[in-house]
Amino acid sequence: MNEQPIHMDTPEAEFDWLMSLALDHALDADEQARFDALLADDPDLAMSWRAWQWIDSEFAATPALTPPSGFVQRFELRLAEAEKERQQRVLLLSSAAALLAVTLVFALTTGVGVFVFLTQGQWVGEQMRALTLAYTSTQLWFAAIGDAVQTMLNTPQVQFAGGLYVLLLIMLVVGWVQLLRRSAQVERPLPMMTE
Repeated sequence: MNEQPIHMDTPEAEFDWLMSLALDHALDADEQARFDALLADDPDLAMSWRAWQWIDSEFAATPALTPPSGFVQRFELRLAEAEKERQQRVLLLSSAAALLAVTLVFALTTGVGVFVFLTQGQWVGEQMRALTLAYTSTQLWFAAIGDAVQTMLNTPQVQFAGGLYVLLLIMLVVGWVQLLRRSAQVERPLPMMTE
């Protein structure tokens, strides 16, 4: 393996790099010799190396914690239950708001109706009288029109005119069908002329 040496600008940067490799037990012989030389030359770097060795040993001594079995399933179940409860709360609050709105509209409509009947009794009576008169007038008008049409249909002149209308209608339909047949025969495609 032909690796190029890493040139660091400062001895501290080189020491940090070599210390990281040493903590991972990844120093080759040349790097180990350079690392030992840096430790021997600078007591501050040696003290830093001992501190990092202690931190590394503490990390190594700390047991790896794994969640108990079924943790993920229980967490997902609790999360789903919490979401279901939240949706139920939203639905309950929405239903309560809708019921309150309907109740308010009903109460206001009833209140306005009672107010009008109590304070505007004469006006309400006039409106009821006008509606009754309009209904009765409409009924009489339709009855009169129905009687007039019935009487007119029973006269011989109207019966003759109706028969003549039906006869003309039949003749018009027959003539139209004949015209369509003739136009269909005339519009046959002509043979193509080729030269």
